Amino acid sequence: MSDTAVSTLDTGRIRPAQHQTSVPADKVLHSGNSGFIIARNAQLKYSHRAEGRQFFSEVVRHMNDSDLNGASFFCYEEAFGTQDRLHWLIHWKSPNDYGISLEMVDHDDTMIDLLESDRVKDDDGVGAWGRLIVEGTMQEKILVPQHGAHHENEEDVPSDLWVDPAWKQSSQPLSEQLNSANAELVLHRVGQAKHEFRKEARYFAFAWQNHVNKVLPGRVTSYLYEETFGVMDQLHWLIHLRSFEDYLTLMHLDDHDPDFRRILEKDFIAPHRGGGTWARTFVDGTLHDTLLVPYQLPR
Repeated sequence: MSDTAVSTLDTGRIRPAQHQTSVPADKVLHSGNSGFIIARNAQLKYSHRAEGRQFFSEVVRHMNDSDLNGASFFCYEEAFGTQDRLHWLIHWKSPNDYGISLEMVDHDDTMIDLLESDRVKDDDGVGAWGRLIVEGTMQEKILVPQHGAHHENEEDVPSDLWVDPAWKQSSQPLSEQLNSANAELVLHRVGQAKHEFRKEARYFAFAWQNHVNKVLPGRVTSYLYEETFGVMDQLHWLIHLRSFEDYLTLMHLDDHDPDFRRILEKDFIAPHRGGGTWARTFVDGTLHDTLLVPYQLPR
């Protein structure tokens, strides 16, 4: 049984990632109101799984308490996926803010101590944080809210954000939207759109998302992002879920929702281009789901 599963036994519920920061809920940056997101993951060594979780818990706490122009750092584990692979969603207002964190790593005494102090103690001696993770498994993707499309919500947004935030994509009232801070589960879906049908893939992505947000308010909120500084036309959804029950409802939505089925069966590709449903707009085998559970920091 994972540490996350054990730590939720007392309450019977998963604590959303909001519990990892002391910032008030109405002030915290998250997947809905940030300008861009770093999605990071790494594989802990099995022999150092406990030390790894302890170390990254301390890093998350310190980064969230340091007020890097409002940036927030949330840690998750995979459900039904790879054991001891940790994920982070790091939310920023703009890319310029990332420079603040680099300055902190170089000059903040607490951060320097976290990075340089001995974290691994075993028969091989001691070592810093790098020995906690499998070599070459620390990876990052830059996720930027999909822009240049119709917004379901036309409310004004802060001017210090790099692009319009993802919450504008949903017709759900802002107060009811789920996000990376308040959701019990986050489904990270990735798909490679074919370059030839890049617009059609996005039309489908928004049609799918708009319908899900419309029929499952308070239970599911989906946001669409594209990868920046990475693979062209690689699309990302962060699908925020209130519970495992809502995850199952989403997975079987086409069983009882004819309007949803019509979206799946609709020809998004024009006849003069050969026609075809959404399936023709993505490279086969590239749609991948990872269900993330907020890491449960010790109380």
